[in-house]
Amino acid sequence: MPFPEFIVELRAKIGHAPLWLIGCTAVVLRPHAKDAATLADAETAERSTGTVNAAQAPRVGRGLRAVDRQRWSAGDGTEDVLLVQRADDGLWAPVTGVVDPGEHPATAAVRETFEETRVDAKIERLAQVHVTDQVTHANGDIAQYTGLVFRCRYLGGIAGVGDDESRQVRWWPSNLLPPMRQVHRDAIRAAIASDPLCELRDGDKIIPVRPPVQGLG
Repeated sequence: MPFPEFIVELRAKIGHAPLWLIGCTAVVLRPHAKDAATLADAETAERSTGTVNAAQAPRVGRGLRAVDRQRWSAGDGTEDVLLVQRADDGLWAPVTGVVDPGEHPATAAVRETFEETRVDAKIERLAQVHVTDQVTHANGDIAQYTGLVFRCRYLGGIAGVGDDESRQVRWWPSNLLPPMRQVHRDAIRAAIASDPLCELRDGDKIIPVRPPVQGLG
């Protein structure tokens, strides 16, 4: 997959050394529609999951975290989630990307959605902030990401592959989602949840947050 030009320029100076980056995830939702994936699609995804160990797949953490190969649910099925099948490891995921220097992460999430899927979306809220495990890309580059997850609403466009980062793009019912990495499961659950507060996730732990008390400054 192509890296942003600013990363290419940095790598020319620092080589494969660990690089701290800002990432964005767009969990795009729409009301359930008949063109969404079916049970048969989910079963096919279950059977094909395993390419996470392919040579071109990024290695995540100290040794690969196992990927649960079962279909799963994050909602009641009244909404669909826009997912891409990644070109590097063959796994399904929400839209993700790297925030460019000087770019607002929300703007990056909308941009990445259009570039990867040809879908227009708008931001509804910041749903989650997390820090990824260390990632070793296929070319040896090491990176770690502060991830900002945005709940987004579909505005228009026909979902389809927009660049070479994805093999497929399609809508999946929120109660019939394909296998994927845990970090992406957590992001989708946080975006679909009704809690208006942003989830602060540290690995497998959630940092407690409290809503403001009305009447207090």
